[in-house]
Amino acid sequence: MSLDETLREHFAGVSTAEIIRRINRAPDFGYDDEEYELNRRLTEQSLTWKWVRGDSGHQVVEVFNPQTGQPAAFR
Repeated sequence: MSLDETLREHFAGVSTAEIIRRINRAPDFGYDDEEYELNRRLTEQSLTWKWVRGDSGHQVVEVFNPQTGQPAAFR
């Protein structure tokens, strides 16, 4: 089984919003699997993400459309 298949199976039933929450709460560099899965999902939707400073002053994930620069919301 490939890494892609393994992680797809591991995160089956986990929403994209939950993956983002996990990344935002993870200690530095403690979110490799979640990042891989988020990148896979966003690529399928022609979206990407970046770190931005959140309301609390900490870095958080912001998903956006790279062609328009507009944020995309995930709940």
